[in-house]
Amino acid sequence: MEFSVQADNLLMLREAVRSNCGEVRFGSEFCEYNIPSTKAIEEAYALADHEGKEFVYVTPRVSNRSLEKIRKQLAFLNGVEKISIVVNDFGVLNILKNYPNLKPHLGRQLIYIPARCPWEEITEYEVGFFVKRKIKKIFYQTSLNYKPTIEFFKSHDVEGADVDWIPKCFPHFNFIVKNGMKLSAHLHLIPVAITRKCHMARFFGEKNLIQCSKPCVKKAFRMENNALGVELFLDGNVVFRFAKPDKNDVQLLRKLNISELVISMKPLTGVENWQEIDRLINYSMMK
Repeated sequence: MEFSVQADNLLMLREAVRSNCGEVRFGSEFCEYNIPSTKAIEEAYALADHEGKEFVYVTPRVSNRSLEKIRKQLAFLNGVEKISIVVNDFGVLNILKNYPNLKPHLGRQLIYIPARCPWEEITEYEVGFFVKRKIKKIFYQTSLNYKPTIEFFKSHDVEGADVDWIPKCFPHFNFIVKNGMKLSAHLHLIPVAITRKCHMARFFGEKNLIQCSKPCVKKAFRMENNALGVELFLDGNVVFRFAKPDKNDVQLLRKLNISELVISMKPLTGVENWQEIDRLINYSMMK
């Protein structure tokens, strides 16, 4: 199992390349207003290449305006070498076919949980214990737990996908791996809700998102909800649930042949330097 570090700014990336990870990811996973410039991508690639790290570019769900910006960045990366692109938008996935050196990798926004509504099971049978258990399992399956969906993405040259750290989902990953998809599991942060407009920017009084000062780089909000009984965090335009990785779960993922674990560098995760990255890697490798 490999380890990848994801950073959305150059400051974090400079720390990431110093760690013992084999791959670094650079870019904005969720916010189109935080897409790096082409110059920043060039510098990020040069940093990774200098340290002998595999480089992956991460893209969010985007509007038509941002799609054109990403198109220019993909043209640059296509001329460098074979590079994986984390895709969270069907428009980006569609235009990647024009860049043969770039390999699409599905982001978390294209991997839905639950995969489908269990209404048929609810209405067809009397809801007893075994039917309830069957329905419950559906809520922990992803959209890739359906073979036609896998075949659709394979037709777009997709070979892998990102998944969340939800242990009850882990047993269902086996089906996906056996059907030829490489999986990358994110540690720590599970997205619960995503908005186009940034609530965090609104709280800080940002008037123009295109020229946002990016308060999310250093700050996040803790959201208290006693009714849910779950601690949530607002970070930029995403509400996250925090998950603490357990090495026993890591061992389970290893048995399921999960390809890599992804460590997000954020103040919210407490991972802000290469020492903390190496500590997490060493912890995950312990049996």
